Amino acid sequence: MQENQIILINKPYGWTSFQALKKVKYLLKVAKIGHAGTLDPLATGLLILCTGKKTKEIPLYQAQEKEYSLHRFRNSF
Repeated sequence: MQENQIILINKPYGWTSFQALKKVKYLLKVAKIGHAGTLDPLATGLLILCTGKKTKEIPLYQAQEKEYSLHRFRNSF
């Protein structure tokens, strides 16, 4: 993959944002990568990653309005 990309991933439950970032960095073999906001390890959702020169755009994404939703799960016991 080329540098200077914006990558959108659905962060897995139980992973920290840093763990997700580190995994993508390893898989894509990019030198510079950053994320536009931390998600709680117990949360899933959109994690915006930027590589290369696109990391300078991270503050633009962080400034955008965000929306959070809660999903409740019923016990199946």
